[in-house]
Amino acid sequence: MKKKKVAFIGVKAIPARAGVDAVVQEIATSIDPDRFEATIYVNSQEVPEGTTIPGVRIVRVPSVPGKFTRATVTFLMAALHALFFGDYDLVNVHSVETSFVLPLLRLRYKVIATAHGLISLVPEEYNHWGAGKYFFKACEYPFMYMANMRTSVSLPDKEFLESRYGRAVRYLPNGIQLPEPKYEEARAFLAQYGLEPGGYMIFTAGRMVRRKGCHFVLQAMQQIDNDTPLLVLGDSAFDPEYNEELLRLADERTHFGGFIADKGLLFALIKMSLVFLFPTTYEAMALTLLEAAALGTPLIASDLPENRAVLPDQALFFRSGDVDDLRQKMLWAFDHPDEMQALAARAMEVTHTQYQWPEIINRYEALYEALI
Repeated sequence: MKKKKVAFIGVKAIPARAGVDAVVQEIATSIDPDRFEATIYVNSQEVPEGTTIPGVRIVRVPSVPGKFTRATVTFLMAALHALFFGDYDLVNVHSVETSFVLPLLRLRYKVIATAHGLISLVPEEYNHWGAGKYFFKACEYPFMYMANMRTSVSLPDKEFLESRYGRAVRYLPNGIQLPEPKYEEARAFLAQYGLEPGGYMIFTAGRMVRRKGCHFVLQAMQQIDNDTPLLVLGDSAFDPEYNEELLRLADERTHFGGFIADKGLLFALIKMSLVFLFPTTYEAMALTLLEAAALGTPLIASDLPENRAVLPDQALFFRSGDVDDLRQKMLWAFDHPDEMQALAARAMEVTHTQYQWPEIINRYEALYEALI
């Protein structure tokens, strides 16, 4: 049987660190290699020549440095390469903001477009794209009207798009597949900061940006007379000014551990924490939330519709952006460890029954087959 060739556009770099890149890498490496041949387009400036991912063809395309131009030019060059040099049965474009390339791709290909969040729903105070936000919002039009099929990892986003544009969007959530936690390495990591397993809170983010809400946690801790330390993990290079703000807000209880690329180490650190803090102000469907839930770690999360859609009553929710409410929920969690563990057990059960990658990959394969 001839393999069906599927190209993925919307990725900046692999091996993936987080976010959309991680989702696409999971899909491309998990679809049946006897039925599909996967190609991922990436930024040549971020992916060294010779980089390999088992079972995946990598095409490196040039780009232009810059917060706005880096991704935009990468996706444009990927679309041009696919148009003039590609030979695919289907292209899966990831992220609404990538959909500006659909007029090019539709000259030759059938396209599935997958939404991973909507700039239209990001609170204005967390817009770090400047005037570029209008371009990204406009990308909703080709996403909704030019793709052969549309999917969204977020149920609230699906409903928003269908209501605004009157076209169907399929809900296809992200999944999780956890590597084996590396507990010994995690204990050694914690020892560097004087931390003990089960004796610290944790906040993690792929990129430390304002909408992830770490500053809310640090502001709440300023009002808490408690010795419980906080471990903050994430890449601070994307927004140096915000990182400086976090350093000013932090006291001696907060430890910044940088970005952890080793998933086994990261998941062990999450698993061994007292509570996982997820104060984000906007998400479509966060893999981080699912992963922490799957590890059985008690969760305190912002009450975004997107978060509640994933774990309706399996986390301790606080009003998004409300530092005082977050402080109160943190104090409640300290005083009610048994109740927090009960919530965590229910969250783990939900992730194991509803958000496993093998089942979700089967659904992607069915969509690819149907459209091809």
